Amino acid sequence: MKKTIHKLLALTLAFLMVAALTACGGGGGDAPSPAPSGDGQPAASGTPAGGEGGYADQIVICRNADCIALEPQAEGISPTESTVMTQIWENLVKPDSEGNIVGALAESWEISDDGLTYTFQLKPGVKFNNGTDVTVEDWAFSLIRARDSLTSSYAARLADLDTVTGEGNTLVLTLKRPAADFLANLCMFNAVVGSKAHWEAVGEEEYVSGPPVATGPYMLKEWVREQYLILEANPYYHEEGLPKTKEIKYVVAAEDSTRVMQIQAGEVDILTDVPFTFQDTIESTSGVQANIYPNTQVRYFILNTTQAPFDDINVRKALYSGINKTELAQIVIGENGAPAAGIVSDAQGKWYNDSLPLDSFDPEACKQALTDAGYTLPIKFTLSCRAGNEIYEQTAVMLKSQLDQAGFEVEIERLEGAALSDKFQSLSHQATLLQWTDDVFDPSGVVGWAVEWIQSRCYYTGLQDQALEDLFHEANVELDPDKRVEMYHEIQRQIYENANIIPLFRNSIMYATQSNITGLEVDPFSNYECMYLQKSLG
Repeated sequence: MKKTIHKLLALTLAFLMVAALTACGGGGGDAPSPAPSGDGQPAASGTPAGGEGGYADQIVICRNADCIALEPQAEGISPTESTVMTQIWENLVKPDSEGNIVGALAESWEISDDGLTYTFQLKPGVKFNNGTDVTVEDWAFSLIRARDSLTSSYAARLADLDTVTGEGNTLVLTLKRPAADFLANLCMFNAVVGSKAHWEAVGEEEYVSGPPVATGPYMLKEWVREQYLILEANPYYHEEGLPKTKEIKYVVAAEDSTRVMQIQAGEVDILTDVPFTFQDTIESTSGVQANIYPNTQVRYFILNTTQAPFDDINVRKALYSGINKTELAQIVIGENGAPAAGIVSDAQGKWYNDSLPLDSFDPEACKQALTDAGYTLPIKFTLSCRAGNEIYEQTAVMLKSQLDQAGFEVEIERLEGAALSDKFQSLSHQATLLQWTDDVFDPSGVVGWAVEWIQSRCYYTGLQDQALEDLFHEANVELDPDKRVEMYHEIQRQIYENANIIPLFRNSIMYATQSNITGLEVDPFSNYECMYLQKSLG
């Protein structure tokens, strides 16, 4: 038994819009071509498997849900898919473990004084997994397609992009207006490069549903829906000696208890996002270790303002005295979490508005507020939550216990992932539980999701506050870092006043691994890179 706790380094914030910023970073066909011979052989084998000191050819990762698709612009894509897709697709830039933006397929870049032109120097010699070269034309095709997507919920993150031009290894992006969060948005999993020639050859439908032609360390080998997905090493990957393991196999088990039993039995090597209710179980299992990582993840109580009773702001605000966030955090997360007041995680440093009240649990005050608003108690509503997810189910039970004391009568509706998603996306729910893990320390992601109608109908609450959305847009053209922080604090305050999104608690995350697994590091945004993973057989 071994417990590993990974400490987050100092959360240094690099502001995105500076006069000149430089950072250093690490054709086509219808289908992937056979692996090249000689010097082009993949570097995935590492130490030959078998024998003392050898490494396994495959590592098995268990997730609680299957991917909807592997193409970033596909309809319904969410962060659920991102940890798999980032093994296949690559961006110009990416966040490091401290939230700083560093190069991925871009070696360096400069930003013009007016904030309208981004000039990237691309890493030379990068190929797609079918052996064809990546060109400026591929980047233009991919980024414009991502911007104009009618299916992706993340198209708005590239709305400020105007033109994509360049020659050779120089890529030039121009914006319609200054956008302080643009570089951060280029880290998103939809802002990746794909093969224009492949798209022209197979058409949009096959491009979305078929094996991706991309540049990442892995490529799709086999996929049996709702059972398993196997990635194999990209033979043309541009980083020497990577990936270290030939295959990554993702298996699906919706029930958290089932997943824990699988790692105890040695059937899987890694469990992602393990509820802390299983921490003692994991730590007491021989040969298995708990790995705890600081995270920007916040859990939210989402209220549909288009349906009674939450169409009444008085009912929504009464909830602040009906919920004991401190108790929720202590019971559900324990020492690895804390109650949350604002929608931005306190792990995001100065962006977090620490002046917002956490609220005091006062059931009688809640009842009085509801009575004063003209309601006969109890007020009944249905809380829809994801079945099989221990954190959501436990949170739902705790909320019911608290709110049933405070003038409400809560019915818990447990739904499978797809059914729950359909319900809140169609605004047919009354209330649900969701979470957000930001992509970089700049919080434009969660804030945009919460206030922009076009992205998510304001995080599936149906409350369109045009003045608040306008303030968000103003904040993202503000190049003064201090002023922009102030504006983001004000946005959080106004969301608090609207009471359509009630933050409950933020938490670290826990992964469980077999003790012979090395190379797993999960950043504050829940990203990890499989290309460094190895499983020792010695």
